[in-house]
Amino acid sequence: MKERLDNLRDEISSETPDDLEISSGAMNALDNIKDTSEKSNEIVPHGPREIIPEDELVAELEAEVDNEIKEEKKQKKAKKLAKKKKPMFLTDDEVEVEMKLDREEMLRRIRFRKKTLRRFAVIFFVVLIVLTFFSNTIMNYSLPEVSTVTVYSGKVSQKVRCQGSVSVGNDLDVTVSGTRTVKEVLVEDGDEVKEGDVIMTFDETENTELAEAEETLESLQLSYEKSQLRSSNDYTDDEVAIQNAKDDLTEAQEALTQAKADEQSLATAKYERDELQTAYDAKNTEVAGLQAKVDAYSSMENYDGETDVDSLVSQLATAKEELTNLETNLEAKKTLVTELEAKTSVADAEDNVTSKTQSLESLQRGLTNKKASDSLTAQTNALDDADSLKKIEEQEEKIEKLKAADDTSEIKVNGTGVVSGITVKAGDKINADTPVANIQLKDSGYEVTCNVSKLDAQKLKVGNEAAIENIWGDDVTSTIKSIKADPTDPNQKSLVKFSVKGNVQIGETLQFAVGEKSGKYDTVVPNSAVKEDSDGKYVYVVKVKATPLGNRYIVKKVKVDVVASDTTNSAIQGEVTEYDNVITNASKPLDNGQQVRLADN
Repeated sequence: MKERLDNLRDEISSETPDDLEISSGAMNALDNIKDTSEKSNEIVPHGPREIIPEDELVAELEAEVDNEIKEEKKQKKAKKLAKKKKPMFLTDDEVEVEMKLDREEMLRRIRFRKKTLRRFAVIFFVVLIVLTFFSNTIMNYSLPEVSTVTVYSGKVSQKVRCQGSVSVGNDLDVTVSGTRTVKEVLVEDGDEVKEGDVIMTFDETENTELAEAEETLESLQLSYEKSQLRSSNDYTDDEVAIQNAKDDLTEAQEALTQAKADEQSLATAKYERDELQTAYDAKNTEVAGLQAKVDAYSSMENYDGETDVDSLVSQLATAKEELTNLETNLEAKKTLVTELEAKTSVADAEDNVTSKTQSLESLQRGLTNKKASDSLTAQTNALDDADSLKKIEEQEEKIEKLKAADDTSEIKVNGTGVVSGITVKAGDKINADTPVANIQLKDSGYEVTCNVSKLDAQKLKVGNEAAIENIWGDDVTSTIKSIKADPTDPNQKSLVKFSVKGNVQIGETLQFAVGEKSGKYDTVVPNSAVKEDSDGKYVYVVKVKATPLGNRYIVKKVKVDVVASDTTNSAIQGEVTEYDNVITNASKPLDNGQQVRLADN
């Protein structure tokens, strides 16, 4: 019941028109009835109260609300009438009419709101559908566009077909050995000639090329003779300088040895000098002492010890003699020390040896490098001399040919065949060894060269017989003579040369077919549908996935084996069935599981 009262209150509040307001008394009546309903079921200390039925409460509520509304209406009408100077009070019928009008206005507004909501809902869903459609369209245009074909059962021919023009097995270029002026050309392209026929004549004019060739020969011979006058390699001065450096090094080494010996002698002399100096000083002291004693005894007048004096004098004389000897030896040692100190020191002698050694090594390296350079120069000169001799020989041969050609006034054919490729006319000047025409020799047989793909070339073998499809009968036969890569595209194309026997014409186009007969297969696709990577051959199959917005097309990569193929189609085996759609072309690189869009075809 509480919920019903709340709903009624909300309904009255929401559906009441803006110009109709519920008085505070009506709203209070709702609240009082609500409180009464809640308290009616409470348990009190003296026992439960009497429970009022729910329907009665609702009826009471509606009656009280209607009364409040009526009173409110009366007051509003009174106010309006007072303003309009109308009676201040309405009758009950007028109040009922007003309430009816208010209810109709309320219902009209409710219906208007519902209609507005429905319109907004319809507009929302329409916009949603439009946006979904455009987003799907934009996504489709961003997808790779693919072209597909349906896998079918059919025949695949293993034959390799090609065509080419007939030519002879061998040909002959017509040249002259000297510079000549054409007088007359006696044949045209396509004319048949036999051995000995004259095809061209020349003016009998002076051959200036011969004189120029002889002058060139003289110049070559003179250059060669000058090259032989080049001086030979002489290393005498270098070898003498090296020997002198060796002698200087030997002297320096001997001086170093002598310096080391002098250094030892100097040390010994200094030691002996110092010893003599010490002995001299001691002896000098001794002489001074003896002299003092002698002088002391001599000064005594009444000294009777003549024997003692004589002994001292004798000792003094001996000491002086020894002192003189020591002095002489000491001076000699000092002189020796001075002389030894004046000689070259060991350090200077060692520096001199090092310098002389470096000088010798430098001279030896220079001679070695010079010999190596001279050897290379000699080899180069030898090559130049050989080249000069070869040029001289070639020039001599050219002169011999020019002399022989000087008497030539015409060109004769050296075989039987067909003339082609004439490049001169009367009055033209032609140089030596320049081709002026070509003779396709009939005796060498006929050949046809065709261009095929490298894949087709792998199906062929040298010696295979080829059928000629544009000639009836068995008069003309053909076999494969050679198979080699096409120089213009060696990775993709090959040249197949056929040997042809029978009645054919040079320049005639022949169509060849080589290989096995065609066979029927269950799954055939165009060659453009078969791809290959490091894992082998595969095809892209298009799978259809249904969605609420339509079908989506998904790529599936399927590995296959090619069991047969020709120039256009391939028979495959794998997880591919007839009526599957395989991709033959795509606007972008594809991946397994990628969504694509079909081309409009």
